[in-house]
Amino acid sequence: MSAAPWTGAARDVIGRLAGPLAGELDVRALPSDDGRDRYEVLADSGRTVLAGTGPVAVASAFTRYLRDVAHGQVSRWGVLLPAAAPLPARHIRAATPYDHRVAYNLTVGGYTTPFYRWPEWERELDLLAASGVNAAHLTLGQELVWLEAFQEFGYAERELLEWIVPPSHQAWQWLNNIHSFGGGTTRGLAERRAELAVRVLGRMRELGIRPILPGFSGTVPDGFAERNPGARTVPQGKWFMDVAGPQRPDWLDTSTPAYARVAEAFYRHQRERFGHHNAWAVDLLHEGGILGGASLTDAATGIERALRAADPDYLWVIQAWTGNPRAEMMAAIDRSRALVIDLTGTVWRKTSGFWGTPWAYGILPNYGGRHGLYGSLPDIAAAPAGFAAESSVAAPVGLSNMAEGVDTNPVVWDLFADLTWTDEPIDLDTWLPRWVWSRYGQVDPDALAAWRTLRESAYANWGPPLETQIDDMPDVAGELDVYAATDSVLAATPSLSPDQASVVGPRRLHYDPADVETAWRRLLAAAPRLRHADTYRYDVVDITRQVLNDRARALAPLLSDPAAQRRFLHLLDLQERLLATRPEFLLGRWLRDARSWGADEAESRQLERAAKRLVTVWGDADSAILTGYANRDWAGLMGGYYKERWTAFFANGDAEWNTHGQEWSDRPETFPTDPTGDPIEVALAILTEIP
Repeated sequence: MSAAPWTGAARDVIGRLAGPLAGELDVRALPSDDGRDRYEVLADSGRTVLAGTGPVAVASAFTRYLRDVAHGQVSRWGVLLPAAAPLPARHIRAATPYDHRVAYNLTVGGYTTPFYRWPEWERELDLLAASGVNAAHLTLGQELVWLEAFQEFGYAERELLEWIVPPSHQAWQWLNNIHSFGGGTTRGLAERRAELAVRVLGRMRELGIRPILPGFSGTVPDGFAERNPGARTVPQGKWFMDVAGPQRPDWLDTSTPAYARVAEAFYRHQRERFGHHNAWAVDLLHEGGILGGASLTDAATGIERALRAADPDYLWVIQAWTGNPRAEMMAAIDRSRALVIDLTGTVWRKTSGFWGTPWAYGILPNYGGRHGLYGSLPDIAAAPAGFAAESSVAAPVGLSNMAEGVDTNPVVWDLFADLTWTDEPIDLDTWLPRWVWSRYGQVDPDALAAWRTLRESAYANWGPPLETQIDDMPDVAGELDVYAATDSVLAATPSLSPDQASVVGPRRLHYDPADVETAWRRLLAAAPRLRHADTYRYDVVDITRQVLNDRARALAPLLSDPAAQRRFLHLLDLQERLLATRPEFLLGRWLRDARSWGADEAESRQLERAAKRLVTVWGDADSAILTGYANRDWAGLMGGYYKERWTAFFANGDAEWNTHGQEWSDRPETFPTDPTGDPIEVALAILTEIP
C-alpha cells in the first residue's frame, strides 16, 4: 500500500470531514480491483488506517469507520463526531461493482445549490466523496458559455443577458423549458459564478469526481433563424407537452449544419473557460418538445457527432424520464458511449436495460426539494436482488440519487449511498440499528424503536402514485411509475378542502399518521440521553414538523368550522416556532444567500425576488401550474407567507392567490438568518400542547 499522487487530496478531505480526529487517522493508497474502486479500514501499529483507490474511496472508508467503529456521523443534517478515534477491531473491506456513482438531478442546481459559495461547495463535495459519489452534474457558471458562444451568431450581449434566467431557475433553461424570466442576469453575475465553477471543478478533479456538464441540446434564443440564414428552428410551445406552463425557447434542429456550427462554438467556449471535460448531459424532448418534422434518429446523430468532435472519448449522459429516451434514438447512436440514468429506477425492466445501453439505477425521493418523510427503505435495500433476478438484462453500471433537492431525508440518502459498496441486498434488520447508533452516538432503545416504527410507516414504500388536478394535462409521466411524498396542507393554496400544496403530487398520505406520532413520542423519550447530539436535534425538528403537518391534514375537512380554523392557524404558529430553531429550516438563509450574489442593491433584490418565487408561485403568472411545487417547511414561510394567506382566506374568502404570491415575492421583507430557541424544548412543549 504505497503512496500515490492523490493521497494529499485524500488527507485533506479527511482533515475537513474528521476535524480533530484527523490526526489519529492515516491514509494509504490501494491498487484498484480490475479498475473498480475499493477501500479498507484497519488497525496498524496502534493507528487507524483508511486505505482506498482514490480520495472518494478513502472518504467512503471514513464514513464506514464512523458507522461501524466510532459511531458518529458527518452529514448535511447534523454532525456527530466522537471525542476520540477508537481502533477498528476487525479488518473492513469493500469494493464497488459500479463504475458511475452519479450525484444530482439537474434541478438540484435550482432547488438546493443555486446560491452556494465556496464554503458550501467545499463541504458539499466532501460529503459527496464520503457517500461514494464519483460523478456529478454541474450547471454552475455554464450560462457564460451561452453568453459567449451566441455572440458569434448575431446576438448582442444585452439580448442574451435578458434571455438567460437567474441562477435559481437556470436548471430548467438547460432542460429547454424556460427562458427570459425574472429580469435575466448580468455579465458580472455570470462571471462571478463562472469563477466559482472553475474552483469547484478543480476540487472535483482533485477528489476524483467526474464533472458532467450541460451539453448543447439545440436551445437557442428567439430569432436565431432570421439572424442565421439557412438555420432551421422549431418553436417548442409551452413547457408541459405544449399544454401548460411557460413558453419554451426555440430548438435548433440538431441534424443540421447550423447546429454543428453552434455546437462547435459552444464546446470551444466551454473548454476555454472551464478546461477539458468529456461528460455531457443532453436531453431531447424533455417533458415535451416538438421536433417539427425532424427525424429523432437524425437529431440524435447530430448531437452525437458534435460530442465526438468535441472529444472522441465523450460520455453522453441521458435521463430516462417522461417516455425518453426512445428506442429509435438509442438505436441510432453509439450506445457504448452513453449512460442512461433511470431516474425512478422503474424503466430499465420495460426497456430491457435501455436496449443494451449502459445504465444507472436511480431513485427520485423528492420533488421540488419539498420536505416530507418519504422513501422506500425496503425497495432500496432490495435493489441488488432485483438486478440479479433479471438475468436477460445487463446489470446497472451506475447508481444515482435523483432527488430534486438533496437536503431532506438523511436515512434515505445514507441507505442508497451504501448500495455503492455492495452487490448484495442490504439487511435492514442489521443496517438500521447500526445507522441509529452512528446517527446518535450511542445505543438508545427509544431512538431505535422510533426508527423501527418509521421504517414500517413513512419509509415503508414509495407511496401513492403522483396525481394532477389539471384535467386536460396529458400523462407527463409517460411510461414511468412516478411517486411523490404528500406535502403539507399548511402550504396549500387556501380552500375549505386542501389536500396538497402542489397540483402535481399525491393527495393522501402513504402511511398511518398515528404511526409517525408513535415514533415521534419514542424519539422525544430519548431526549434526556441524546439532546446534545446535533444529529438528534435535527431529527427531532424534522419529525415534529411532520407530526404538525399531519395534524393539519386531519383538520382540513373541518375548515368550515371557525374553531377548526383557529386550531389550523395555531398549528402554523407552532410550526414557525419549531422550524426557527434549526438553520436548515430558515427562509431567511435562502434569501440572504440569494442577495449575497448581487453586486448592488438592485441586483440583490432581483435575485431575492426570483428566489422567493421559486419556493412559492415558482415563476411568473404563466407558471401557475407550478405554484407550490417547491413549497418548503421553513420558518418565515409558515409564519409569514402561508399564515398570511390562510388568515386572509378565513376572514375574506377566496382570492387571486397567484397574484398574491407574485406580490409577496416582490415585497421587501427581512427574515431571521439565525436560529432561535432550543429545538428539544420547543418539541417537548409541542408534545405537551398537542397530546
